[in-house]
Amino acid sequence: MEAAAKTILKDAARVVVWDDDDNVLYSDFQANPSELKAITHVFGERDAAIKSGMVLGGTRFEVHRHHPPAVYGRTMGADPETSEGAAVIRVQSGIGGKPCYAMITYQMPNISARMVPLLQAFCDTHVAAQG
Repeated sequence: MEAAAKTILKDAARVVVWDDDDNVLYSDFQANPSELKAITHVFGERDAAIKSGMVLGGTRFEVHRHHPPAVYGRTMGADPETSEGAAVIRVQSGIGGKPCYAMITYQMPNISARMVPLLQAFCDTHVAAQG
């Protein structure tokens, strides 16, 4: 999974993959399990997801697209050029047959229109249960 993440998601600032039991399956940074658990809740009601946002590495990302199995958003600083995007995808039948999640963050000039499809392709080939 590491080699695939470094190839497919090479333009992501951070990558983390975890399962429904909050076991980190891959991460290129020190992921906080309590943040990961909270992120899984954005797949519930849309209004609740928008209100709560997502926090990863202590940074809050405002949810602006809620289209399960994909949810994504950005930081909301003063300068849009320095904002950071984040996307998370839920794979219902992932590694080990459990629900799994993959999340990336990305910085300009990378935008969600490019990064979300890359994350989806990574999930389809490396996170989804095969067979």
